[in-house]
Order: sequence, then structure tokens, then C-alpha cells
Amino acid sequence: MNDFSVIKLVAQLFGVFGMAFLFASYQQTNRERLIACKLGADVMWVIHYLCLTAFGGAIPNFVGIFRELIFMQSEKKWAKSPVWPVLFILINWALAISTWRSAITLLPICASTCVTLSLWVKNPRVTRMIGAPVSVCFIIYDIFVGSWIGIINESVALVSIVSFIIRRDMKK
Repeated sequence: MNDFSVIKLVAQLFGVFGMAFLFASYQQTNRERLIACKLGADVMWVIHYLCLTAFGGAIPNFVGIFRELIFMQSEKKWAKSPVWPVLFILINWALAISTWRSAITLLPICASTCVTLSLWVKNPRVTRMIGAPVSVCFIIYDIFVGSWIGIINESVALVSIVSFIIRRDMKK
């Protein structure tokens, strides 16, 4: 097996771990646990996309690591500032522009903008609802960069989101 195949295999393995964390995040009713699972997913997806040299996918997940670390501290005065989501969105866009490859690389950045806003709202139901269009953006991106586990992940995420909404949110 050559190095190229090993890297792609490693990428898919980290994608599987990222998928497991992300799936768990959509099953959480507690905001802190949801963000902790999202943090684990972001770490795995950064490695996955870097192995595929898909920087457009790695950037929002990398920025997401820091976003989740701050958002997990939301009970502290310094972390409550509305500057944080704005800063993370601006960093995402600045990195995307500086590593521009094609218009398709904007899909993960748009998705990350939505995720940042949905996590800031502090409402797991809103986070889940915004998760559906985010998944669609990443499915399209994953098709273009050859992230087959990413396509599976986002498809499973969509099913997970919809099933949770049907089981819990529609009963209320």
C-alpha cells in the first residue's frame, strides 16, 4: 500500500470518529454536552480534511475547536460577550479567503457561520434545526473533495436530526 492510500485510509478513520462524535451531539438535550461532542467532532474532522488536503473543510472545524472551548465557558462573564461569535465568523471568512481554491470552499464556511450562530443562541432545539442546512452544505462540499465518510456522516446527521425532532421536539 503506498503512502497516498495510507493517508486516505487514515482520513476516513478520523472521519468515522468525527461522525460518532457528531451523531452523539445531535442526541443531547443539554447544551454543554452538545458542545463537548461538537468539540470532539471538530478535532477529528480537522485531521480528516487535512489528510485529504481539503482546507476548506479543515478551516471551519479548526476554528470550531476554539469556538467550542469558548462557548463551553458561557457562564463566565468574559465568554458571554457577543464579540466571540463575530470574531469566529470573521476568522473563518479570513482564512477561507486566504486559502481560496474555488467557490465550493465557501460552503463549509457558510455552514460554520450558521453553526456558530446556532451554538451562540444556547438553544439545543435551534442548533438541531440549523444543523439540517449545514449538513446539506457539507454533503455538497464532501462530494467535490472526495470525502466519502463525510457524505455518510452528513447523511446520518440529517437522519439523526430529523429523528430527534420527531421524537422530542414535535411531542412538545
